[in-house]
Amino acid sequence: MTINAILNGRVATALVMLLIFLSMSLLALGFTEKARLMPLLIGIPGTLLGIVELINEMRASAKQAASGDNSNDVTKAERAMLGWVFVFFVGILCFGFVYAAPLLVLAFMLAGKKESLTVGLISAAGTFVVLYVFFENVMEIPLFQGLIIERLLG
Repeated sequence: MTINAILNGRVATALVMLLIFLSMSLLALGFTEKARLMPLLIGIPGTLLGIVELINEMRASAKQAASGDNSNDVTKAERAMLGWVFVFFVGILCFGFVYAAPLLVLAFMLAGKKESLTVGLISAAGTFVVLYVFFENVMEIPLFQGLIIERLLG
């Protein structure tokens, strides 16, 4: 089994998703009890499922490499999706859920999926309503503000 067989696009995506869920869960441990509830409710099952998915993808990649079938090389779509996952992770880490997520959803809908401006704006507005109105105001669950926003606002 070669490194290229292991680190194809699907394995890399599974690894990145595992790292995102794991880091989200570890970061949440430093939050107040009320603030850490939602990240841990998502992060712990996501981490466990990420481990399972990573193992499955590594096995499938090794099996494919052993059979000599290279039709599942890293494709342009896999690289693009991995890039968007990275952009979302960095955006939310730096600027928090409420500020970054609606803008990133808009950018993804316009640039990544080539949707119309109307669809992008509706998606971004829906994201904002769910995160800010529902989580922050209705459920009173403070979401992660982002490292840069925390520094700027104190």
